Amino acid sequence: MRSDPPRSLILFALLGGAVAFIVAALGSTQLALVSGLICFVIGMVALVWRTRPSSSEDPGDPGRRRFLALAGLGGFAWLVVGGALGRATRSLTFPDPVRIQDAMANDLGTEYMELIRRAHHPGRSGELQLVLAPYNSSNYPPESRDLIRFYRATSHASVWMYLERVPLVVHAPGRLDPADDTTRVTLADLAPTTAALMGSRSWPADREGAVLPGIATGAPHPKVIVTFVIDGGGWNVLQHWPNSWPNLKRLMGRGVNYRNAITGSFPAVTACAHATIGTGTYPNQHGITGHNIRDGSKVRKAYGDAGHANPGDLLIPTLADLWSDETGNRAWVGEIGYQVWHMGMIGRGGPTRTGDQLPVGVYWNEGAYKENGVGEWAPHNPDLFRMPSTVPGLDVYDAHLQAFTSPEWDQTFDPRGRQTPCCAPPVVKYQGDLIEATLRSEPIGQSGVTDLLYINYKAPDYTGHIYNMKSDWEGLVLEEVDTQLGRVVSTLDELYPNDYVLIVTADHGQCPFPDDVDGVRLDPVQLGEDIDRRFGGELVTTVQSVVPSEVYLHEGVLSVNGASIDDVAASLRDYRYRQNIGPYVPVSAIEQDLLDAREFSAVFSTTYLSSLEGVDLSAFGETAYPDGDPSGVPEIP
Repeated sequence: MRSDPPRSLILFALLGGAVAFIVAALGSTQLALVSGLICFVIGMVALVWRTRPSSSEDPGDPGRRRFLALAGLGGFAWLVVGGALGRATRSLTFPDPVRIQDAMANDLGTEYMELIRRAHHPGRSGELQLVLAPYNSSNYPPESRDLIRFYRATSHASVWMYLERVPLVVHAPGRLDPADDTTRVTLADLAPTTAALMGSRSWPADREGAVLPGIATGAPHPKVIVTFVIDGGGWNVLQHWPNSWPNLKRLMGRGVNYRNAITGSFPAVTACAHATIGTGTYPNQHGITGHNIRDGSKVRKAYGDAGHANPGDLLIPTLADLWSDETGNRAWVGEIGYQVWHMGMIGRGGPTRTGDQLPVGVYWNEGAYKENGVGEWAPHNPDLFRMPSTVPGLDVYDAHLQAFTSPEWDQTFDPRGRQTPCCAPPVVKYQGDLIEATLRSEPIGQSGVTDLLYINYKAPDYTGHIYNMKSDWEGLVLEEVDTQLGRVVSTLDELYPNDYVLIVTADHGQCPFPDDVDGVRLDPVQLGEDIDRRFGGELVTTVQSVVPSEVYLHEGVLSVNGASIDDVAASLRDYRYRQNIGPYVPVSAIEQDLLDAREFSAVFSTTYLSSLEGVDLSAFGETAYPDGDPSGVPEIP
């Protein structure tokens, strides 16, 4: 019979726990348990081999079997304990994440923190909110993988005032005298103002928006109120192209002009802003926290797919919904935009409407280009919306295309190719044709109550994303949108003289070309990999999705690894550009002089932002980022 196994083998059987402790302490509980288990299994195999019976005649010693069982149980217990101790030891090395987030909040200051708090919805928001440093821009994954020197595309998913400041003018000839107002107002004030102008009695008192100052709201009420949104036409874009918007400038002198208007929440993006226009409140109430939302364990696009859009993603009814109910569906309501995000202005347009009563709800179907070589207008969802009675034929659009000649400075531009139809005058003119046809063919102004029409022109924003706001194409499409604004005014003056209200605004500004303003780009691919590397996501990822202003995390995986979303937020406070450069980025596209530039001004966890609900934010004081608002309250050039 063999002698008792040597002490070294017993130690080897228990080695798994020690390995688990070390690996967990260094970073990953997942990897710790796997590596420790491997060591434990090897040790146990060695023990079994050394304690096996010496021959077939030797039945084995029951004491050895008991020893093996005890060693196995003890080794496995130590494996689990070692991993847990390692995780606990690692957790002790994390700095206080709440104190770090407090410091970032103090740097941002009271007003910016209010914009961020307004956007936070625990059931919808990503677990991390990314506040890019001023003039930085966030890529999408394909943009990072194909990055080239002087890449033009940018993102405006941030909080800074150069992105937040938007024009806002209320033009009501015969009703409102011209005025210049510098009161701080937001897009949330449009719906309550519209409700007051048309005499609504059902407007909820708990919405955060308020009636704009200086607006006379008594009877008689206008036949129609038109809200006209220049997508991406914020003040920093208008100021860069001061001669491209003469009609808007003229309206600013004739209406009530609010020069201190802002989007009102973070991030300054289309989906959030249009839902704010439609509901009179912010993402913390209406639930459209960005172009992406959390849906249980999934992350998906808000409203779903264009053509099959679901306005039910809005958590509260829009003004159009409430007004339809209040008027027994007598009021005409409609929205003519370009993408699915613009549906947030109208919601359902009346939840009980059916058949011919369905509201008009239109977007430009770029997908049709793949089938017939040109886009087309289509309802957001044919079960919920309809087309206007009269839709100009595609021959009208083709005539605009044929008449268009690329300017001398870009003879290679093809308005038929890829997404470029959105970035040239032909589609802007064609949308103007549709709007005029709608005003002339639909029974607008005949309901006996105020009717509602919402308009969005996407071209300036789309152009900025593809070519940048400083491109000459930006000035060209902005000029064409302004021309169509003048066309709307002329049509309203003809059809409803002194009996309409026109509200003109934008949803956000745009990010300048980062190379011009010492900005750097954020690579979402590398950010996700860095978080996984730091917080032990080697086997089961901790990162679910990274989008320009948010990170969606698997909290359960983080917890197993001994970390929290607060720890992840705090770890990114000093995240530098040099840490975020992927191996696929060519040397020529790397900003060598900015390697130590910080990617973020702040990163907040959803738990931290939840803790601020109902808290007085005034203690955060003035911002440490004055360059976030370089121009202040704009002047009309």
